[in-house]
Amino acid sequence: MFHTPIVPFARKRSRPVEAAVPRHDVVKFKDVRLYLVERKMGCSRRNFLTQLARSKGFIVDDNLSDEVTHVVSEDSRASSLWTWLKECALKNLPGVNVLDISWFTESMREGRPVAVETKHLIQIPLPTEGSPLTPVATVSRYACQRRTTLENHNKKFT
Repeated sequence: MFHTPIVPFARKRSRPVEAAVPRHDVVKFKDVRLYLVERKMGCSRRNFLTQLARSKGFIVDDNLSDEVTHVVSEDSRASSLWTWLKECALKNLPGVNVLDISWFTESMREGRPVAVETKHLIQIPLPTEGSPLTPVATVSRYACQRRTTLENHNKKFT
């Protein structure tokens, strides 16, 4: 018989939370205040990107507030992101730049905030107060492939 010694598994040590450690990074860009949306990004990636941005001189808020000027999101659908932003009830929502992660990576590469272009924006048209919402007809994507007989005795087609 083989006897193997029973050794308890070693637990992984938890890393100290680096966000709790006060950092004294120099703020270079006081007019740009970022908020990184964690929804699809994940906590550890968000912490890494936050530290990177702060080391480059950006201000990164941990909470979404009215002072935020740039909201950066990764792999989020525009409709769900905008629904969530509307639920947050920000006062300056029309003035906030809602951006893709590509703007953030370009800014980190340059070491300064790059100009916001249309390729960076995550925008959907916001309905104005005077215009009614138009209903959108949904059609199956296979509707054009269905065969229809010429002699159909149904009077009402659906």
